[in-house]
Amino acid sequence: MTIFRDLETQLKCEIEIKHLNFDNNEYIINHIDKLLPDWKTYPKTIIFLFFECKYSLDGSDLIQEQLEKDRLLLKFNQLGYQFYSLCQKQGILSEIICPKNGTPQYSTKGKQIFSIQQLILRYLPSLRVKSNQCGIIHPLWNQAVYPCLMLSLGDVENIIPVIEQITQPIFDLEM
Repeated sequence: MTIFRDLETQLKCEIEIKHLNFDNNEYIINHIDKLLPDWKTYPKTIIFLFFECKYSLDGSDLIQEQLEKDRLLLKFNQLGYQFYSLCQKQGILSEIICPKNGTPQYSTKGKQIFSIQQLILRYLPSLRVKSNQCGIIHPLWNQAVYPCLMLSLGDVENIIPVIEQITQPIFDLEM
């Protein structure tokens, strides 16, 4: 996992890039035509982004939490657009998944949605999913975390430079 600090807010962002594990992801394998109807094959790489929130997303202040989610959704959409554009220029099919509704942003929306929480359970056991599966619990930030998802047909080795290029202007790498 790579950890960055947002230059604007000084909050952290973690990015985890994983090879899509077919043994552990029957849902995507069995439903690719309903998740990403435009794609003729399965993604090779799954990218998780976790934005540290200014406030805990625990339901204690719904207005404040919604404003924070909207701010982070905007940041994710900006990063996601850059990711998508750079991948397109390199001929790599990629997609970002809306954290609010689990649908693709640049491909045709399918009849089923991506469950970011379920994918986190499969790939990142250090994070816990809340009991009603509407949020996650981060080991350091607790419920002050906003999870996002991107997918690509590119191999992990091809996607790492793209991620580095889009994060460099707005994040400092944490050591």
